Amino acid sequence: MQLAELIILVIGFLISWILGSLILWGAGKVVSGYNAKFTDALLISLLGALINYGVSWVFGLFGFTDLIFGLIIPLVIVLIVYIVLIMHFFDTGFLGALAVGILYLIFMIIIGIVLVIIGVVLLVILLAFFP
Repeated sequence: MQLAELIILVIGFLISWILGSLILWGAGKVVSGYNAKFTDALLISLLGALINYGVSWVFGLFGFTDLIFGLIIPLVIVLIVYIVLIMHFFDTGFLGALAVGILYLIFMIIIGIVLVIIGVVLLVILLAFFP
């Protein structure tokens, strides 16, 4: 891995972690009110992201690259993990946690698409300066 790729990976992870935490915290405030703390949202987002990367890595390791086994099943597993974490940290019920989790995943997919586009542009720029 080149330095430029590592820089983009770290910046992308930090941006998605902070933005994801803000989204999670905002949605948690709507659903559970005073029980949603930003530090809890940071922890949920970090744990969820690590589990997401782990599940995606395991499914990729076994060669699951099709739509169902490569995308949908890992996404459902991660959503279940987020629901459990949200229920625990935000002290909310299943339906509230489901609403927060789905909203979070939708926004993270949008943020991910935007970050990929920005990352490709940054990679081209960084590779011009650090060949």
